[in-house]
Amino acid sequence: MDKVASLRAFVKVVESGSFAEAGRQLRLSRSAISKYIADLEESLGVQLLNRTTRHASPTENGQRYFERAVVILSEIEAADQAVTQAQSAPRGLLRVNAPMSFGTMRLGPAL
Repeated sequence: MDKVASLRAFVKVVESGSFAEAGRQLRLSRSAISKYIADLEESLGVQLLNRTTRHASPTENGQRYFERAVVILSEIEAADQAVTQAQSAPRGLLRVNAPMSFGTMRLGPAL
């Protein structure tokens, strides 16, 4: 079971109130969302959502889990952004091999 994917699915279901809408937002099928939630509930041994044919709402345990899951997912997103931003700016030594005439006419003034 992919815990992060299950957390994302759970958070989207709680936010949207629907398995189908969560599936649309995550670009997954309703059955895939349902499988993620079922796996999550099975691993925890607790029911997280009250389900009807048209709506899903968190149980008391589900609401507490949702609040923590939102924090966890935001921390994962922040970590991803920190790594991405660290790689976006060029760093280090740059060596340029160019003919002498190009170096004196173009590179020298630029430096």
